[in-house]
Amino acid sequence: MEALNLNIFNTLILVGVIHGIIFGVVILVNEKFKSRTNFYLALTVFSLTLSNLQYWLKDVYIYLHSDIVPFFPFEFLMLPFFYFFVKSYLNKTTNRFEIIALLSFFPLFIIYQYIFNENIFSTKTIASTNLIVEYLSIIYSIFSIIMTYKIILTYEKTNTEDIPIATKWLKQLLIAGLFLCLIWFLSFNLIDALFSSGYYRFYPLWIGISILIYWIGYTSILQKDILSQRQLIRLKNNGSNIQDKFNSNNTNAIHQKSKALKKPESFLKFENVIINKQLYLNPDLKLIDIADILNISRGYLSQLISKESDLNFNDYINSLRVNAAKDMLSNKDYDNYTIVAIGLESGFKSKSSFFTAFKKFTGTSPSNFKKEVRNM
Repeated sequence: MEALNLNIFNTLILVGVIHGIIFGVVILVNEKFKSRTNFYLALTVFSLTLSNLQYWLKDVYIYLHSDIVPFFPFEFLMLPFFYFFVKSYLNKTTNRFEIIALLSFFPLFIIYQYIFNENIFSTKTIASTNLIVEYLSIIYSIFSIIMTYKIILTYEKTNTEDIPIATKWLKQLLIAGLFLCLIWFLSFNLIDALFSSGYYRFYPLWIGISILIYWIGYTSILQKDILSQRQLIRLKNNGSNIQDKFNSNNTNAIHQKSKALKKPESFLKFENVIINKQLYLNPDLKLIDIADILNISRGYLSQLISKESDLNFNDYINSLRVNAAKDMLSNKDYDNYTIVAIGLESGFKSKSSFFTAFKKFTGTSPSNFKKEVRNM
């Protein structure tokens, strides 16, 4: 029996395979995660995992291709399943035609393997045909990525939901997928020149897929959880009226201070619009938006804010968002919600922008602030 071809690279790939199998099983059997979206997520993870497992078995000499057991083209499953996952994640329905059209390539490739065998065609002919099929697989993958990306862009342009579904991470995944397609292509060209035999040339691709398994799995669950928590916070705050809920403890104090200092009427009007209408809770708020509401020039408004608050527009808005977050972090009714969900519901666009602004205006992190408030 031939010795197993084990090394550090295919060991890392095996770890990714084990992780993918465990993750997929948990998603399918755990009642907490049962949904159509997570079903497609599990299928995506399984197809990525089984693709790597199949290559890993061949690489370590446990399994070799035969006429009886075909080589399964999981690349014709992983991207369609991810496409279905994205549509379900964005609350879009997938019709039967899409399912049939995208999944039909998988059985066709298996049939192709039985037709093009060494009993009928020469080894050279089969090798040339397999290379063509491999390139077609890459083209199919790129096409699927582009289709999925268009679905995301359409959602971003047409979405009218109060709490938009996070899509940035999906686009980052698709860009990573295109990068892996490039590595895949190079595996048959430039990288092939470095490794004359074996599967070493595919190690970068397989390790990349292992990283993708972890990224897709945990990020999707995390984003779904954050969205669910934001919806619950929004419901608790009765339609995002955060400041009404807390009697404007921190934010309203800013406006009262401005009145006491006898700030110009134009600045008081600006603060009144921002605070009473809670416009700072909009993560996409821009200076021009407020200038249009007040019917003044953007330049004048920018100078007014800087002069009267010693802050630029972005910092001023972020200070209000930090106060909104402090209100919720100080209230025990919000202990069951994550700090990230609270930050996003306070108007910040991302976790990083929330943590950076919070540290800037309070001198501490949101988690430390919460602990300090509890110990008072």
